[in-house]
Amino acid sequence: MFSLRVALALAVIFLALSAATVLAADPTPAASGFLIDPLDPRAGAGANRVGAPLLALVAVIVIGATAAAVTALYVRVTRSRG
Repeated sequence: MFSLRVALALAVIFLALSAATVLAADPTPAASGFLIDPLDPRAGAGANRVGAPLLALVAVIVIGATAAAVTALYVRVTRSRG
């Protein structure tokens, strides 16, 4: 069981590591010399989204429907009969 001191120490360590990562980030696109990535939204050109949003939407709907079906099946199988 965690004590309050251990929880606070872990929170401080996590915050320090998060801050270091954020401070190290560079918001400008990487200078590659002659080629700018057309899908990099920081480059100022090209699409502002990367990937296949329609495929992601279908995947989320399928995962949600599967979770609902498995939950309904579990409830039906484990309910008490009395």
